[in-house]
Amino acid sequence: MAVQLKVNKREEISLSIQQRTERGKGPVGRLRREQSMLPGIVYGHRQDPYSFKIGAIELERALSRGGSNATFVLQRDGGDEERAVVREIQYHKVRGDIVHVDFLRIDPTEEITISIPINTSGTPVGVREGGGAVQHSLTELQMTCVAAELPSSLEIDIDALEIGDSIHVRDLLESEGRIVTDPDSTIVSVLSPRLTIDEELALAEEEAAEGEEIEGEEGAEGAEGEEGAEGAEGAGDEAESKDGDE
Repeated sequence: MAVQLKVNKREEISLSIQQRTERGKGPVGRLRREQSMLPGIVYGHRQDPYSFKIGAIELERALSRGGSNATFVLQRDGGDEERAVVREIQYHKVRGDIVHVDFLRIDPTEEITISIPINTSGTPVGVREGGGAVQHSLTELQMTCVAAELPSSLEIDIDALEIGDSIHVRDLLESEGRIVTDPDSTIVSVLSPRLTIDEELALAEEEAAEGEEIEGEEGAEGAEGEEGAEGAEGAGDEAESKDGDE
């Protein structure tokens, strides 16, 4: 199946970070409450981890404009800078705001494997005209490529899909050979329309009525059989009585 695939370029965003000496629940909590700073760490690439703090507003703004799929240039207060990608964002369980961020160092010339979001565009024919439903089985794909060429996301056009059609990873490999996810994995499918609730109830009632009718017929047949057996037994008794009289 020919699939239109768009590879979106990864944005590069600069962030100013400061070395963090605060450790433990109490000091880190005050860091958030009193200074409006968030804790984070950058690690990897055979270097020591670097604990940092960053302005909460600055980080949230960067992430809100797609920064979770960007390459970050982390500028330390000492003047050094390094490139990294988001590895993990931790959120408060109740409030939902960011409480910690992990960055993974990258070398622009190094080949790495990373998860890339996959999005869809268009409305399938099977949905527009056939009343079908879209089922998304994968939301991201694994890709191996040079860090400087990492895409921010992949976008596939599903406008031509009809009911019963699916797009698999193998359908994208001709256009994008850097994908390493299992080729047989399904990305998106168009399913047959489901029955409405009213139709389901009507069908259930119809099946129940048919079941009662069958039970009634079986009961009637059973009764007729019993009557026939009783008649036969009566006829036999009458014959024996006549033989005895003779």
